[in-house]
Amino acid sequence: MDHVSGTGEIGILTPSQISLNLFMIGLVSASVQLLLMREVMNISGGYELVTGIFLGSWLIGSAIGAAFGGSPKLISLKRLNLAFSLSPLLSVIMLFALARIFLTSGETPSFLTSLIYTFLALLPFCLVSGFTLVKLILFARSVHDFDPGRSFSAETLGGVAAGILISFLTSGILNTYQVLLLIMLLSLSYVLLSFWLVSPRSKMAASLMIFILATGIILSGPDQLFRQMLLPGIKVTSSMDTPYGNISTGEYLGEKSTYYNQRLITYNSDVTEREENIQYAMLQSQLPEKVILISGDLNSQLQEILKYPVRELIFIERDPALAARWHFRKDTISARLSVINTDAFRYMRQTGGLVDVIILSGPPPSTLQLNRYYTTEFFTAVKRKLKDGGVFMCSPGPGNNYFNRESVNMYSSVFNSLSSVFGNVKPVSGNKLYFIASDKELSVGFCRLAALKKINNIYVSPDFLSDDLTLSKTEEITALMDRGIRKNSFSFPVASYHFQSFNFTKNSNEKIPVLVIMALLFATPLFLIKRGYKMMYFSASALAGFEIIILLTLQMIIGNMYQLTGLVLAGLMAGLALGAGARLKGLQAVSSLKTAMSLLFIYTLIGFLYNSLSGLKDEIPALVIIILSAFIPALLTGHLFHQFTVIRNDTSTVSSVYGADLAGSALGFILVTGVAIPVLGIQLSIFLLSAMIFAGILFGTIGNKL
Repeated sequence: MDHVSGTGEIGILTPSQISLNLFMIGLVSASVQLLLMREVMNISGGYELVTGIFLGSWLIGSAIGAAFGGSPKLISLKRLNLAFSLSPLLSVIMLFALARIFLTSGETPSFLTSLIYTFLALLPFCLVSGFTLVKLILFARSVHDFDPGRSFSAETLGGVAAGILISFLTSGILNTYQVLLLIMLLSLSYVLLSFWLVSPRSKMAASLMIFILATGIILSGPDQLFRQMLLPGIKVTSSMDTPYGNISTGEYLGEKSTYYNQRLITYNSDVTEREENIQYAMLQSQLPEKVILISGDLNSQLQEILKYPVRELIFIERDPALAARWHFRKDTISARLSVINTDAFRYMRQTGGLVDVIILSGPPPSTLQLNRYYTTEFFTAVKRKLKDGGVFMCSPGPGNNYFNRESVNMYSSVFNSLSSVFGNVKPVSGNKLYFIASDKELSVGFCRLAALKKINNIYVSPDFLSDDLTLSKTEEITALMDRGIRKNSFSFPVASYHFQSFNFTKNSNEKIPVLVIMALLFATPLFLIKRGYKMMYFSASALAGFEIIILLTLQMIIGNMYQLTGLVLAGLMAGLALGAGARLKGLQAVSSLKTAMSLLFIYTLIGFLYNSLSGLKDEIPALVIIILSAFIPALLTGHLFHQFTVIRNDTSTVSSVYGADLAGSALGFILVTGVAIPVLGIQLSIFLLSAMIFAGILFGTIGNKL
């Protein structure tokens, strides 16, 4: 018989075995979360609101599972672990089955589709994961008198290990689905060898089979098969994952194409796009000798650049694997070509090496990460990199014939930022909306300029364009620009916010369903959580929001540093583990109210000091300060979890506190990423976190002796 009292199968487990079980639950849960989040971000567009939806859906699903786990019903430990080890497979099956229903190859799904798709795909694993952790915590407390904080700490340390392991394996060593299958195999192997197989012979046979399966996964490269299932209309010929995204190649009716994160980036017969991407800017320069091209299809765009007497071309592409796809023999091109694999903003901040033309050929400001390249700070760095009279061009969005209020707001924020840096800015409508900027006079008479320079174009020529019509459209768009819209900046990424608002208008009939579903999923738990646990709810919400702010600050100061992002997250999770599980003398005597007051003080202090932090130039001191800024609030939040679970010793406490922690984190991710940062800016968003803590104190302590 298996029950909590200690007799039966659980009774034979030592404290170290229980700790290992909790560690494995944390390792597998965090690994599956990181890998599925990477894949869902690729599928759904990857902007922060979708990231918030993913994390929120994960946490809400886990909170529901935790609520069921708080029931006193007895359950077999080995069956519990077996169900947990098989549950990731259910979510993966759901991921592909729902993709056939909701997704179209190469297209970004609407926000409502992403919301439903993400929540349903994650639900099987999240329910089982939350349920399993709570049951194990109850087992550990009943049998070996583990306090819940110590159990939570062991599980969180598994999450820290997962972050390090996944960062290492996905750094170009293995592909996403290879790692996911190996993690699932690891989980099943641990359960079978620890709980189900008894005899040495059966364990030896199982170990041999596990080794064969793991070798097969590594050697077979199953990711191409999985990618084919997600892109059913295309014959996928290869697929590889990098630390920055997925690169897949395919064929459709004999036409070869390349997809980056499931978005089409290269294809044959792209003459219209490639000429617009290059010619509008290059025609403005009197004698362009040195050019910087940021991102884009170098194979295609190089031929347009070489129509000019360019002596040196610098191509900046952050993903080395993507840049490596463009192959040239240097003796076949007239210009000296340098391929730089670094963050474009960091490169622009370097002094020296002035150029004639800089072309940003990257995606629009759909995410907080991409938003950096459309800010006043980036444009200022670009101007310093240009010679007198140099030209810069970017394309912040599609070139629609009709601009609604949301698109005008988005374009106006970028236009106003450019206008604050450059003397002249000209919008040009084509397949995209292009902004050309310079301190010298600019002309949109592209046909005339091409004729004067004797540039032989196919599309940017009198055969397709009319200078009079181009000028008329440019004047019309210029008149639409709203000078009252806030300039886009690092601290106020309004372009990203307006881009998301613009995306919503593409499916206007989905707006009300989205708001209703989000309210039900992420706001309703606030009213269901008991008063005594609201402090935990708001503290977890503030920490989740602060995590987003810290990662964005890391990008601002140091650049797009993925390995450092993992280090910061590991520091945050280590703080949670230490606060929840370690019996630190300095914290033991601190009440939950004083802990919350300390959190309020720390967030307020960071808010006042934030401008000084974001202005740091030295990377090492900045990184140390960022890690400490994440570690200290996490330590105190983990200590709150320890206090709430120790003070009340009834069976439902662990479930309630853990559920409040998860539900609060879900709200924090959504609120900060989707609303607070774009609308309030980063500094005011940090003060909002202080307000959350105050709300927890106000609504969580009245009538409670804490």
